[in-house]
This record gives sequence, C-alpha cells and structure tokens, in this order.
Amino acid sequence: MKFINEWKQFLKEENFIKDFPLEMDEDGNVILYHVSSTANITEFRPAIAAANAQNYTTRDYVTWDRPRVFFFTKRGQQDTGIGEIPGKSFYKVKVSPDKLYPVATDPAQLSARQQVQEYMAEHIPEFNEKYEKAQKCDSANIEYNEWHICSKVEDSNGLAWYEKRFAGKRFLIDDPKFHSEKPNVYELVARLAEERYGAIGFIYPQESGDPDTMIAVIWRPIETSQLEDNFY
Repeated sequence: MKFINEWKQFLKEENFIKDFPLEMDEDGNVILYHVSSTANITEFRPAIAAANAQNYTTRDYVTWDRPRVFFFTKRGQQDTGIGEIPGKSFYKVKVSPDKLYPVATDPAQLSARQQVQEYMAEHIPEFNEKYEKAQKCDSANIEYNEWHICSKVEDSNGLAWYEKRFAGKRFLIDDPKFHSEKPNVYELVARLAEERYGAIGFIYPQESGDPDTMIAVIWRPIETSQLEDNFY
C-alpha cells in the first residue's frame, strides 16, 4: 500500500510542460493572464465564466461543454479572431506546471483507444457485456497474420474485437451501435488527467500557428490578482 501511495504521488507531480516557453515566477509557477470587463475579481469560477461566456469563447464550447476559464500565456497576446480582448480589468494567476496538461500532444496517451474502451466498459452496461465476451488483441503472445485487425492497427493491444458475417473483424469501440455513447475526448482526457496527475487545466498552442504562443484553460476555481499595469 505504501508503494501504491508513493506511486500515485509521483504521478500527480508529473510535469509535462517543463520545456514549454512559458513565463514563470521565482517559485516555478506558470503565470497566466486573463482580460475581463469585470473589475475586482479575486477568484475565477468556471461555472460563472461559462454562464457569461462572450462570443469569442462560446465557439470553444461547441466541441466541449465543461465550464472553464480561458487564459493567455504572454502579455499582449491577442485572440486570433477579434484581436485585443475588450475589457479594462487585467488579471494574472499562478499555477504549478504539474497542474496543466498538454492536451494537444497528450504525452500520457489519455485519449488512446484503450482509454476510450475502458471508459465505455465502465459506463455502458451493454458495451461491457459484449466486451467481456469479446476476444482482445494480444500481439505479445499471439502472432497474427498481416490481414488480421490486430496487425493492421498500431498499438492495438488490449482492444476488444469481434467478427461479423460478411463484414469481417471490427473493434468493439467502432461498433456503430455505440457511436453516440462514446465519451467526448476532451472530457475523457480532462477526467483522467485530473484523476491520475492532479491536473486542473489544459494548455495547448493557439490557432495562430505559432507553437510558442499558448492558451490555457482551467476548470477548477482559482485565486487571481489584478495586474498593476495594462496587459496590452
């Protein structure tokens, strides 16, 4: 049990963004910035932010609806759509780097098909029933021919598959019957990143095409302080 607890603690302290070009304070925290039209904020609350989302952020909720607060990583950074964010109140927050997970690169493979399969087996009874009866890819112990589905797909170990008459072999997670019940990939990664590494947010490249210009989102309440000068 002691070993398990120590291992969990190690995972929670994993720093996936140590090589990212981010502004840090003297204690090693990442500094993030937020522009708002609301003055005197002392704590950002994602639920409130989502309820009052502006047009330039509502588009992000189309792909993932979890409430979150958006942050820039550089002073003077602009939105790729509207340029400077309207608002005269400028804030900063400090976040330990191990609390931000780089969702775009997904270094821990939290969006892997095996993770999707595990989620579906835990939350969808009918899927789990089929999963328990299905064969699983096991290339470490079974030598498949080149036409077998377990050979055609890289990193297929553990994936459940079945064979349908006239349709051939198919992975269970690709069964059209369960398509609508697949988890949102961002929600799945957020949940696993928080459970396994203690993450409270994502960090990813802005759509500008510059890999050094990042956006961060945080889905847990976080204290903030006001900048003493202008952000732009």
